[in-house]
Amino acid sequence: MTSPQPVRRPGSSPGPVDASMSLIRQVVDRPLDPSYRAASDRREKAGLPRSTGTRKPLVVISAVLIGFMLVAAALVLRPSGTTASREKEALIDQIHGKQALGDEASARVDALGGEIQAYQSAALGGQTSQLSQELDRLELVTGAVGAVGPGLVLTVDDSAEAKAATGVDPRDRQGEVTGRVSSADLQVLCNGLWQAGAEAMSINGQRLTTRSAIRFAGQAILVDYRPLNPPYVVTAIGDGRDLQAKFAATASGAYLKSLSDNFQIPSTIDTSGRVDVPRSSSLQLTYAQTERSGTPSTSATPTTKATP
Repeated sequence: MTSPQPVRRPGSSPGPVDASMSLIRQVVDRPLDPSYRAASDRREKAGLPRSTGTRKPLVVISAVLIGFMLVAAALVLRPSGTTASREKEALIDQIHGKQALGDEASARVDALGGEIQAYQSAALGGQTSQLSQELDRLELVTGAVGAVGPGLVLTVDDSAEAKAATGVDPRDRQGEVTGRVSSADLQVLCNGLWQAGAEAMSINGQRLTTRSAIRFAGQAILVDYRPLNPPYVVTAIGDGRDLQAKFAATASGAYLKSLSDNFQIPSTIDTSGRVDVPRSSSLQLTYAQTERSGTPSTSATPTTKATP
């Protein structure tokens, strides 16, 4: 028969603690280091708070200064961009500046062209109507004046795949995107419209004449050295419905359909009772002379129109 265990009364001291638990008991019972506790007791006896705290003005000012110095150091050490990126941004700014100057010069040329036309009309006021009509016809053919009349608007754009691959190097044949409209495509389409009977034509506001050139430079299409951005809007003056029917019957019409079927290049053709084709900004007068009869005569360098 076992002897009964002693009953522990409330408030009685615990039994003996194992030696391995003495360090834990010491940390729990006296969490503050004796030296710090002694210093705290001395402050309390002197009538001061037991701890100095962190809300003193000197501590706050020091923290603010340290934070400011860290932020300033981070801004100074942060790289401002590579040399290549800075040079690229500088070139882009130069291009935008040159384009703005070119637009201003084009506007000035248009204004001067209107003044020249007014002077010519005044000079020919006393001449025969046949000469005036011939001059009007030649100005329209050469693109010296703008044209207004019925016609159609042909719009072609890059495919969705080509728009997504904007960073593809045009010199990399392996990564070439076939869904991008090329200068050759616009040449074929424009020649087809000339063949269908178009009287005047422009691409994105750039007048096409017998001296115009549609070129491909990298990923940009140039018309008379003026860059174009997609979508490419070809405006042609003529009988809209007849022009559309004749264009569809040409090889260029079949070529336009193949662009959509094979390369997913979208296109639309809309007829209108009024379309505007601006005058050519690149047309230059080569020389002028006065005939023996006293009537003024102008002449330009003869040119030929390219065929598809």
